[in-house]
Amino acid sequence: MSLHSEILKEIQSGKIPENFKLSDLKKRPMSDGTYRVGDKTYGESTLNTMPANLSVDADGGRSGKHVQNGAIPKYIRIARGQYRLICGHEQLHAPFLDDEIQHAIDLDAEPYQFDGKLIGKSTSIPGIVIDYLTQIPFQYYFKKQRIKHPKKPARGLNERLNAYFWPDLSTGWLTTQQEIGKFINEFKDIEQYSDHPTSDGKLFNLFKRICDWGGVKMPDISAPDLKQQVFAVLNMLDKGNVPGPEFKINSAYTKLYAVARPNAFVIFDSRVAAALTSILDSGYEEFSSLPDWSKYSGLGFVNGRGGSRPRVLQHNWKNGYQKWSAQLAANKLCLDIIDLINQKYDQYGLAQPITLREIEAILFMEGY
Repeated sequence: MSLHSEILKEIQSGKIPENFKLSDLKKRPMSDGTYRVGDKTYGESTLNTMPANLSVDADGGRSGKHVQNGAIPKYIRIARGQYRLICGHEQLHAPFLDDEIQHAIDLDAEPYQFDGKLIGKSTSIPGIVIDYLTQIPFQYYFKKQRIKHPKKPARGLNERLNAYFWPDLSTGWLTTQQEIGKFINEFKDIEQYSDHPTSDGKLFNLFKRICDWGGVKMPDISAPDLKQQVFAVLNMLDKGNVPGPEFKINSAYTKLYAVARPNAFVIFDSRVAAALTSILDSGYEEFSSLPDWSKYSGLGFVNGRGGSRPRVLQHNWKNGYQKWSAQLAANKLCLDIIDLINQKYDQYGLAQPITLREIEAILFMEGY
């Protein structure tokens, strides 16, 4: 989560004023010398410099170093050491969302809609998704700043991946990939020593940080119960079985299981769901009669910010929210997509085989 998003939480909860001073961000000191802002902690140097670097003066006369280098401004500098967030009045006074925290910069962006007819249309369902992602361009428009991201429409898998950002434009795919990699390695250690009495606490803390990173609410569950549930689910998945309804799957757990099984489990959130269903929608009547559709028939939309992400769809897709059938169908489809790409990855302009995390990131951006 970015500092901007955490400050937004503080304003929404009434803990700091809309026109805040840097001293307002330092009211909750921690024992390690950092300060808690929202749900995260930051060093004093970050709090002193980040708003300045990402700010513009109210009169437009001066901008921070990061803004001068092309970053999107996030703060308006009112006076020395005093700032205001760049976001709408409605955002400042909006209540917290239980599922997928609303980011200010996310609200200000909308995807361009590019029309185009696919060339050499594939007859396989994974192929249809690949054709779309490789042939149809991708680009966002930030309305308030009146800029486009990327500057030129992204074409092909490489350019789409390079256009990835989360939770804001300052964090691209390389940084995200490194952060996810740390989560994955940490889970491996927890799983390896799962019998150790401290493993449940370590898993609980890891899950919380994954939720913070993903902008989702941490489920209300104890550390021992979380450990029991997670390893029971993984045992079933590893054996090819379907977890029962007593084992929850939602926007938080899908991220945890993706970290636990990075080569087999996709983060199936509202964005990825919107991407897959909207790409497949126009050809639904044609390919739903194909023999391999049964593997993916559990696909459906997933509730996101204020409901399912808006799409004009011809087919009435089922609700896949909190459904293992939708999650497992998405796992299968995404794995089949990367298998098909990697049979000839160089023909897609890739220097090496694509990973599940990478195709997931591409779909995440497509599914705004």
